[in-house]
Amino acid sequence: MPDFPSRIPEWVRWIPAVVLSLLIVAVVAFALIGAPRLAAGPGPAATDEVDALNFSVFTDEGLAFVDEQRMPRLDLREPPVETAPLGLPADGELTIGPHPQGLDYRLVLLAEDGAGGARFTTTQFTIATEAGAVRELRIQPPREVAAGTFRDIEAFAVESAERFGYAPIASGTLLELVLAAQASGEIETLSTAAGMAIGLPAALEIGCGAEGLCEAAIVVAVEAVE
Repeated sequence: MPDFPSRIPEWVRWIPAVVLSLLIVAVVAFALIGAPRLAAGPGPAATDEVDALNFSVFTDEGLAFVDEQRMPRLDLREPPVETAPLGLPADGELTIGPHPQGLDYRLVLLAEDGAGGARFTTTQFTIATEAGAVRELRIQPPREVAAGTFRDIEAFAVESAERFGYAPIASGTLLELVLAAQASGEIETLSTAAGMAIGLPAALEIGCGAEGLCEAAIVVAVEAVE
C-alpha cells in the first residue's frame, strides 16, 4: 500500500503535550498556594472573632468581625447563658450599632422551643447582663422604621407580631399615644404582652412623642422556659 503524506499539520501534534504541561503547572500551583489555605481551616474560627461553633463573641476582635459581616449569632438554647465565654461584662449593657456605614445587622438568635429562634433585621441591639448571665436583648427595627412616624412603627408592629410572637396592637393605638404625649408633654410608652413564637418571651415596647415620631424595640427575655 502506498504511503500518503499526513494531512495533519505538524503543530497540531504538539497540542496534547502542551495541555498536559498546563495541567501539571496548575496542580503544582494549587499545591503551593491553595492547599495551605484549605489546611488552615476557616479563618474566623481560628481566632477570637467567633467561638468554636461559629457563634459571635464580643471581644474587640469579635465586635470588629460583627461590623464586617453584619451577621451576629447568639446561641440562647440553654439559659442561663454565661457572659464570660462571650466576652460580655458580668453586669451591664453592651450596644452593637449603629453600623459605621449606616447598614443594618442580621441578628440571629437560636432558642430551644418555639420556632427555634429568629432572625432580626436591626439597626442596633443591646445585650443586658446580670450576675454573669445574659438577661435581655433589646432589638431595634430596621433603619427605615427605627425612628419613624407613628404610622411607620404601627405598620412594623402589625407586620412583625405573628413572626416574633408578641401581641398585635389595634389600629389607632399609636395615634392615641401621640395625642397623650401632646397632652402630657412627655414621651408616652406602651408594651405589648409577650409571646413565645421564637422560643423565648418577646414583647414590643414603643415610645411616642408629641411631634408624632415613635421608637420601638423588641425585648427578648433570656430565661429558662418552665
